[in-house]
Amino acid sequence: MAKAKGKCPSLIAGNHGKPKFEEAIRKRTCKRCKKTIPGGIDCVAIPTPGTMGSRIYCNQCFGKIIEQTQKDLNELKKMVN
Repeated sequence: MAKAKGKCPSLIAGNHGKPKFEEAIRKRTCKRCKKTIPGGIDCVAIPTPGTMGSRIYCNQCFGKIIEQTQKDLNELKKMVN
């Protein structure tokens, strides 16, 4: 078997980029819970596939997204093994 070349792809990042932790420059709205994120508060920007934009999430919603992602990865691991 030939040795794999390049960086190993990730199902989480894909080709769209990784989530970025940033400080909201201005007032933003969480795309999941619709809570207002005031300027100066930390939030997470997840790139939107097929666009140059990103979706903004509050830290609480991002924590729930991470939990669901972990559950999904655990299910995939069960299928592979």
